Amino acid sequence: MTSEIDGSTGSSASVPARVWRFLRGPRFIDLPIRLLALIMGLTILVPGSFEITEPRYSALLILAYGLIVLASFRPLSIVIATTGLSIGFSMLYPDLENMFPEALILATAVLISRRRWIGFALGTIGLAVYLGASTRLGSYDAGFEGLTDLGYGWLTYSILGLCASFVEARIHREIDRRERAAVDHQKSLDAMRARFTSDMHDTISHSLTTESAIIRTLARESDSETADRLLAELALVNAEATKRLRQLVTSLSKWETESCTEDRATSRIRFRAEAEQLTTAIEDGCAAGSVPLTTELSPLPTHATGTLGHHLRAVMLELATNVIRYSVPGTPSTLAVEMRGGSGDRAELLCRSTNESPTTLTQAPRSLSRRAKAVGGVCRVNADDQKRTVVEVALPIRFISGSASASTNDAMIDVVDEDFETSTEAPGASSAGTSTANGAAVADRSVDSGITGPDAQFREADRRTKGDRDKVDA
Repeated sequence: MTSEIDGSTGSSASVPARVWRFLRGPRFIDLPIRLLALIMGLTILVPGSFEITEPRYSALLILAYGLIVLASFRPLSIVIATTGLSIGFSMLYPDLENMFPEALILATAVLISRRRWIGFALGTIGLAVYLGASTRLGSYDAGFEGLTDLGYGWLTYSILGLCASFVEARIHREIDRRERAAVDHQKSLDAMRARFTSDMHDTISHSLTTESAIIRTLARESDSETADRLLAELALVNAEATKRLRQLVTSLSKWETESCTEDRATSRIRFRAEAEQLTTAIEDGCAAGSVPLTTELSPLPTHATGTLGHHLRAVMLELATNVIRYSVPGTPSTLAVEMRGGSGDRAELLCRSTNESPTTLTQAPRSLSRRAKAVGGVCRVNADDQKRTVVEVALPIRFISGSASASTNDAMIDVVDEDFETSTEAPGASSAGTSTANGAAVADRSVDSGITGPDAQFREADRRTKGDRDKVDA
């Protein structure tokens, strides 16, 4: 691994650098092992190491200590050499301490640290052969005492070598993990950049193209009512583009602390605030084009998943656009958003547009129907008592706790909220209020909250209506 890290220097590295890489070794644990072997080899300098002054004995002892140092570089060769030298030294000096088995044991430990099992087995067999020969010759390491001494050294060094092997493997796994994390991080960063670039391009190009088309049409338009409609639609397009650009910039600034792979199904948004900002932008855009459109919001959950916010924005903008385009000029129109309680933790989010239309609408708009069916909802078209066209989109939702994770089921949209409570239908409450559309809305809310009579009417009056004020600071 270290040689791979230094591989970028190539053949142009200096001689000292190449020598250092050779001494350090290709693995992380090679340098500590070689330092240990060097320390063991330097013990020859300890007084009393030479038991006799015979030149041949001194040469063999120096050779033994040299092989101890070399055992960390060429362990298999040292295993073969020291096996024969150990037996030969025992035959020449049976009464003196033999240092060649120490080199044999260290070389065997180096082999097991490299997980070279065959070499480790050969070293173990060589040590056993030496013990047998020493016992036969009656040398220094003969008998049970020699077996205990050398066996304990072999076991100790083998365990240390095996632990070193595990440490090396652990280091490699950690390096691989960090490399994979770096690659995944780079991929996520590239995906975030590509997504941001694509979203920015789509938002700007689509908004500019739509606004340019509306402005060109407006320049050729002589009818004041049609011009007002175009102005209102232009204001809506501009408001939506501004909102989208702000969201993109916000997502980019929060990317360092949040996962850039987070999707709308698991994200958490301030749903009530988003709905208020959306309806305010729609009403202000219609006011700019002199389109009498009012918006109404019933109590909504404080938080929700990003999927719900995405579908609410798409549905409300399309309903507002249809009202601007197809309603009778000068007639008042209404956009309403409310919650309709169901059984248990199930409910419906209702988006309703009411306006006078020059023609009778017999079927639901295709795009709204397609969006509603995609999440298990429905888009209905009918007329109220005043023969006005009512388009209603119902999106099914499921209330979950704030700590629960959002579901990825496309059939239901999860709402994350702690303080929005729903209750089951009160017995007999369904008979309240059946004469008008507003009365029906009062009845639905009284059913959901368990309130009837004057309290239900007060709840209806308390419902937020944006048409009675100039502007709401969301």
